[in-house]
Amino acid sequence: MPTFTQDYPALPGSIDAAVQHARTVVKQCQPDRVDDAEQVVRALFADALTRTPLDGNISFITAVDLSHVRFEIHDANTPVPGALADPGAHRLVSALADRYGSGGTRNGHKAWAELHVRQVAPV
Repeated sequence: MPTFTQDYPALPGSIDAAVQHARTVVKQCQPDRVDDAEQVVRALFADALTRTPLDGNISFITAVDLSHVRFEIHDANTPVPGALADPGAHRLVSALADRYGSGGTRNGHKAWAELHVRQVAPV
């Protein structure tokens, strides 16, 4: 399973860079999910910005296999339990992702979402 890890500064402009990466990856393996990937990554990354100081970093991990793409956002700070801080982000991600979760880690917070390959019904 190819895995890509990128660290971004905790700045609003980093959202677009992470989204562009997600679009590029998903376009190669699940072109029908590119818009879903963009919205999911944008929501997860924006939520991480609410917990991360301006001098901090946000790690973005993308893992790809034949059945799905998984996005993970890690923000290092005081461990934060539970769901995303923004209820709107939670609703959007849970509506678009096939699997989704978030919670506190030893070093901060992690949120993840998976977009599964959609099966085409035979005609």
